[in-house]
This record gives sequence, structure tokens and C-alpha cells, in this order.
Amino acid sequence: MITLRLATIVCAFALVTSMPAVAATATTYILPQDVHWIPLTGKGVPPGGFRANLRGTEDDTCGQLISRRFADGYTYPWHVNGVYGIYIILKGTLVLGFDKNHAKSGEKSLPAGSVLQGLESEPHYGRAIGETIFDVYVPCKK
Repeated sequence: MITLRLATIVCAFALVTSMPAVAATATTYILPQDVHWIPLTGKGVPPGGFRANLRGTEDDTCGQLISRRFADGYTYPWHVNGVYGIYIILKGTLVLGFDKNHAKSGEKSLPAGSVLQGLESEPHYGRAIGETIFDVYVPCKK
């Protein structure tokens, strides 16, 4: 998991270094035991899902690095994200479903090590096989 988290940081670094220069900030480190998990809430959102803000806040329009953790069997309800994201699956398998009736033929399984880009406007749901942890980086548009 640490190797994949490092891959997330490298991916984010590559994206950030390709953007216009900004003021330098201090280097920060977040160790696994220091991640502060916050339960996911909202209409129709069941218990068993968590988020952790690794960079930025929920109110930021871009530049966030968010970690998500779903318990085995957890299903996040049908939704549209509304923002472009880069997703890196660190642990478990994230199943994305693109059929509102949850038809298996409309699902895509992403095991640990998978990278996904997009989900800005496609309606979908998410389901976990095994405890699933994935990072989401929301880049700023040029």
C-alpha cells in the first residue's frame, strides 16, 4: 500500500510540475497512522465509507488529494461527481457501475494498482470488494 501511495504522490507531482509556477510551500508528510478518516454522509449514503483530506479541503475547487476507504461490500449510491479526478486504487477492488439498476454487465472492476481518469459527468455507483482504499486527485484546469 505504501508503494501505491508513493505512486499517487509521484502522479500528483508530475501533474503539479506541469502546471504554471506557484509559490513554493513546505514539504509535508502524512504517515498511514496519521490519516484522519471522516465518515461519508449525505442522503442515501450508507455507513461504511470514509474520506480523508490529504491535501486541500472539501470547499476547494481543485488541487485536492483525497483518500477514500470503503468496507467490504460497501456500495456508494448512484451519483455524478461533477469534477474530473484521477483515481488510484491502493487496496481491494473498486467496482464502478454505470447501470442505474446495478446490472453486472454495466460494471467495471478496478483492482489495486489500477488508475482511472474522469468520472466528471458519467452517472455511476461504486462498490467495494474487500476493504478498498483509493486516492483521488482533483487537478486544476488550465
